[in-house]
Amino acid sequence: MNQSASAPTTVEDSLEAWEARLGDLERQAAAVLKSARRLRKAAQEGAISTFTAASDAMRQDAIRLADIADRTASPPDLPIAAAFEDGRFLAELARATAAANVTLVQRDGRITAFPLILRLESRLQGVRIGRKLEKRIRPSFLAAQLKALQGRPNRFNARSFLDRLVKAYTALAPDWQQQRGGEGPLLALADLHEVLTILPAAAADYPQEEFLLDLLRLDRQPDARTGRGHRFQFGGSTGTKGAKRLTAFDETGTQHDYYAIRFLSA
Repeated sequence: MNQSASAPTTVEDSLEAWEARLGDLERQAAAVLKSARRLRKAAQEGAISTFTAASDAMRQDAIRLADIADRTASPPDLPIAAAFEDGRFLAELARATAAANVTLVQRDGRITAFPLILRLESRLQGVRIGRKLEKRIRPSFLAAQLKALQGRPNRFNARSFLDRLVKAYTALAPDWQQQRGGEGPLLALADLHEVLTILPAAAADYPQEEFLLDLLRLDRQPDARTGRGHRFQFGGSTGTKGAKRLTAFDETGTQHDYYAIRFLSA
């Protein structure tokens, strides 16, 4: 559908304009309902002298309703797939999230609004937030949803995460508790994630993006320990031989780089 130069060109503007027109439709529908109730009341009370006027009023309101419906009920032509592909939708969403005081980070091919991971699903015309597909994608509405989700209580369990992590760590360094007074070697976190997700189903259930967010959460609890009392230390850097950097972004958009971890015996 061709649009004039003055017509809305964004998803938000298009839906805002349509919403305003649908308001007219809703108000006229209310007028029809009011007229129908007046006519029904006349029938209930036997107010015969009002039948004709009430009936004519109801018909006129219904005619106006049909006219407004013809002009407003058809949804706008929104090329969502194209907007997803060329970045227009993401740019709109970034503006909407900024207005809602939500920091949307677009880096390394990932879209995050800590602790949320977003994916644009072009074929399904939705936005996946974590594992849930959100089909309500008006940018202002979606931004409000992200804000609400960010405000949920943090249910991260550092001990449970460390217990999973130490199992993968021990699989790669089975003798670590006997080395150097119980201080284990630095192992690449990327390698530990591979161990955690060695089965295809596990990889799908625990993608690297979620692993990164858990690392950031763990980093905020430096005194956390495993169920057996093992402490942990992050380590490594760009100078570490064979280092594999993993990058997470927090709620302010600040970058956090993680390379390796070691465990220390209790």
